[in-house]
Amino acid sequence: MRVEELAGNAAMSVSAFHRHFKAATSLSPVQYQKRIRLMHARTLMVAKGSSVAAAAYDVGYESATQFSREYARLFGMAPRRDAARMLAHTRNA
Repeated sequence: MRVEELAGNAAMSVSAFHRHFKAATSLSPVQYQKRIRLMHARTLMVAKGSSVAAAAYDVGYESATQFSREYARLFGMAPRRDAARMLAHTRNA
């Protein structure tokens, strides 16, 4: 959905929707969507064994490079390394 559509459904202007959304989530709608997509990709890599490229495309990224850059910015390490760390942690738990 587009932000304009969400704002209309909430009977708000786009700027008012942005303000209320950010007050509730501490993120803009675009930042929130990006975070959800990256978290879903992380789940795909860890739970389903998806490759970085497959997970990136499955959650809507057209560029695996852009995905990897944004993933590392959010989670602090490259996607493949993070997924391997999480898998090792779950196996040892």
